[in-house]
Amino acid sequence: MRKTFMLICTVLCIHAVFANDIQVANTGLTNQNTGTHTTQIKFDVSWKNSWRTSTNEANYDGAWIFVKYRKLNTTLWQHCTLNPAGFSAPSGSSIKVSGDGKGLWIYRNANGIGDVNFTNGRVVWNYGNDGVLDTDSCEIQVYALEMVYVPQGAFYLGSGGTESYAFKDSSSSSPFRVLGEGTINYGTSNGNLYSAAGGAGYTISASYPKGFAAFWCMKYECSQQQYVDFLNNLDLARASVNGISSFTGTHPALIAANPERAMGGISTSYFLAFTDWAGLRPMTEMEYEKACRGANIFPLPNEYAWGSTTGVPANAVNNDGTSSESYNAAANVNSNFLGRMARCGGFATVSTASNRELSGATYYGIMEMSGNGMERVVRLANIPPVMAFSSTVHGDGNIAASGAANVQNWIDIATNSTLNFGTRGSGFGNGLSNLYCISDRTFMISFFGDAGNNFSFRVVRTAA
Repeated sequence: MRKTFMLICTVLCIHAVFANDIQVANTGLTNQNTGTHTTQIKFDVSWKNSWRTSTNEANYDGAWIFVKYRKLNTTLWQHCTLNPAGFSAPSGSSIKVSGDGKGLWIYRNANGIGDVNFTNGRVVWNYGNDGVLDTDSCEIQVYALEMVYVPQGAFYLGSGGTESYAFKDSSSSSPFRVLGEGTINYGTSNGNLYSAAGGAGYTISASYPKGFAAFWCMKYECSQQQYVDFLNNLDLARASVNGISSFTGTHPALIAANPERAMGGISTSYFLAFTDWAGLRPMTEMEYEKACRGANIFPLPNEYAWGSTTGVPANAVNNDGTSSESYNAAANVNSNFLGRMARCGGFATVSTASNRELSGATYYGIMEMSGNGMERVVRLANIPPVMAFSSTVHGDGNIAASGAANVQNWIDIATNSTLNFGTRGSGFGNGLSNLYCISDRTFMISFFGDAGNNFSFRVVRTAA
């Protein structure tokens, strides 16, 4: 008698904050096909404050959903390979499976704003490709991250303001317009990209992600809960080298003290391991400016991520440490008052959610890109590993036995992380200043460390 396939199914949702409240429910496995060695994964997903618009920003939010499995009586969770065809999108939604099958995006299929609840979604798991036999029993965990779609389009680097080391057109102090993903010349010749940091001329490789092409970006910085869910999904050996001591409890039931707050103290190795595990990739500093400023928007000198030159730092806290933690009504940035990370999405309320400046949102609706945690990004520099960094290379979902990311180019970049990475947007430890401006590159040129309490991260994936 054949053993029943997939006897066990468990659910685990990465959920970041009250402001989004993303939830995965009713997961399961159904409709096994032993001829094709596939089965369907079913799920519901819901989150708050969703949108889709065809005017102005012409973008939408969504969720990146990925699935882990382990065979019964084993400890190693591995990444499910999804089939790009055969899915069933819930009513009101669209689904797109990534080209490498590492996950899927789900998002509104029509314009709208407000909460979404997508039920009875289905996607095909190619379990045979993952080394699972028809007779194996497995359990799965389904994860969801809120993301924002940043559409293709030309945009400007630099603002023409007084930010340190900002990008500019070589022949003036004017912003430089990025018109495509092809090679770009850096240097002092007419029409080149340049910066106040100077340096010898070189050609930026076509592979380096420049922000022109469409990509998805995490809506919030990685939260404590997201990071602890990552650790709990690893085996103990891998988890032990990725910051396990930051949490209470016993692995694999670690507990985050403040699950809704952005995760601080993240080193480059931790950040890359999470990114590989989630099937995503690091963001470049060019993509950071595009995600903040938007396409075809001429910059305002010295603008912050919310598109103005004024900001109101948080200077009071309500419901401290809870899922409803909030700040003084006018606040839109966490600079030096709190002395720690704010709740992810904490500056967006029902009354401010549709107002970019009041909520501290970027042009596309991405939160806390100025202040809170320093955003770790891949530096633009004439360094071989950086020039080899590619928009088409993402994590495969399975990190090395050592606990590190095993994407070779990322390893090469991380060997000198203080040279090849930097941070944008500043963090909670600095007073509101030019450091928080979209185009300020102070900590790209003089990166001062690898794992300060100010350091958080968010990651991206090319929209293909």
